[in-house]
Amino acid sequence: MISAVIVSYRSAALTVRAIAALREDAARAGIPLEAVVVVNSQDPGEVRAVSDAADVTIDPGQNLGYAGGLNRGTKAARGAVLFLMNPDVTVRPGAVAALAEAVRSAPLTMAGPATFLDEDESLLIPPFDEPSPLDLARRRLLLDPRGAERVFARRLPRVRRAFEAVSRQETFTVSALSGAMMAVSRETLEHVGEFDERYRLYFEENDWQRRLRRGGGRLLLVGAARAVHPYGRTTRGEPRAARWFAESERRYFTENFPARGATALDALTRSASNLNPWPKRPVGAALSWEGEAAGVAVSPLPSFGVFGWAEVPAGMRGWRPPSGFREMLEGATWYARAVADAGGRVLAEITLTA
Repeated sequence: MISAVIVSYRSAALTVRAIAALREDAARAGIPLEAVVVVNSQDPGEVRAVSDAADVTIDPGQNLGYAGGLNRGTKAARGAVLFLMNPDVTVRPGAVAALAEAVRSAPLTMAGPATFLDEDESLLIPPFDEPSPLDLARRRLLLDPRGAERVFARRLPRVRRAFEAVSRQETFTVSALSGAMMAVSRETLEHVGEFDERYRLYFEENDWQRRLRRGGGRLLLVGAARAVHPYGRTTRGEPRAARWFAESERRYFTENFPARGATALDALTRSASNLNPWPKRPVGAALSWEGEAAGVAVSPLPSFGVFGWAEVPAGMRGWRPPSGFREMLEGATWYARAVADAGGRVLAEITLTA
């Protein structure tokens, strides 16, 4: 049996939708699936709303945080394979079986799906890097337009290789997996230990994955397992999210990289107080360019420090956001840029409108 442990926080409708997609895919593969939901919102209405969809609903009466919610849910779950999830992740056909197979392929393995920003599966969220002092140095560069261009140019070839591997449905090793959906065997979870509940939100998965890798484990991104994960859907309305991020970030870096982590964090903080202005980009609902074949990057950040990536069919010299992604533009600022297939030169940029 597979147990999907979902931590829901003011996300009843998303949780119900996530469970429905999991059940449909598991049934198609003939795999028994149990849905365990931990409701962190202290809202009896949310508990009632998810109870009909879930096999087990847990109301801890307080916000345990993501780490605490996962720990509570996995203790109640019965499955030998565990899917640890945000409520805003929707699996696509074949994901359940592919992830289960990956975590059973070798001991000490955690696996994650290829995630997309849209239901057309056109905008890939590239694999993450393990947070490290070097990552903080890159983030310092991202504060300046010229430094951001250097970081983007260096990352782009790896993103394109990952896109090609996912397109071929390959499974490959990565240094970090998104905490939005992680698959792991119960045996591996018990070997590594619980998630550290001092991380209220953010970095709890990085801390756990670092312990796994230091113990000889591996992280796999499974190209045959696909899921849709709209960016920031569950935290957009939480006013404390920025504070929780900062607290978790400092804990992660100072405990895992004691001297270098604190130094790099302090340097990043100093740099953030002296920002250079970003170039003004034209506003538009679609992107167009001339001459060269290109791919498209979209980002909620003007630095493109994180971005989704789409390959544009040969012969096309334009791109319009897919319908599912356009919903994310409501009330938010996103940016798009066309990047030449040959050489990675930026051909056009816009600030996206809904």
